[in-house]
Amino acid sequence: MRTGIVVTMMAVVALSGCSALRTAPSSAPSVSLQDPTGGQSLEEARNQLSSIEGLSDVSIEEEKTVSGLNEHHEVSIAATVEDASAAPAFVDQLAQLGWSVNEAEPDTGVFIRLRTSPQLAIGDVAKERGWSEAAYTTSTAELKQLVLLSPNELKERFGPWPGEAP
Repeated sequence: MRTGIVVTMMAVVALSGCSALRTAPSSAPSVSLQDPTGGQSLEEARNQLSSIEGLSDVSIEEEKTVSGLNEHHEVSIAATVEDASAAPAFVDQLAQLGWSVNEAEPDTGVFIRLRTSPQLAIGDVAKERGWSEAAYTTSTAELKQLVLLSPNELKERFGPWPGEAP
């Protein structure tokens, strides 16, 4: 019995050692990291965002998620809009701002949270602005604040990543 356990453990060690030496081909799209020839840094984008008139309580972050062996990136922008009627123009401006951040290509897209009073369904606003691939839900007041804009549409509107700052 003891010999069987030792043999099994040796097989596990040998197999894990062999598998560690092999690298599986990645099916994930390559994610470009920081392109100093275009766009702007996250810090520059923060400064620009904080200077936009009509917005308060602002933030912008580059976020990384891991799914299996694949890393994905998105730029998340949040703001309170002082005048809800200005929200449509801010969707486009913030989308361009997010696409201009050159830290890591946002292969997941640009995620925008706009708080308005009364709260508009920001996904509906984005659709009205021509963002046909906008991902959102309107099931609660808090979720109405959110929309995810696809990298395909960002590229169509603003050119290859990183785009120019607005």
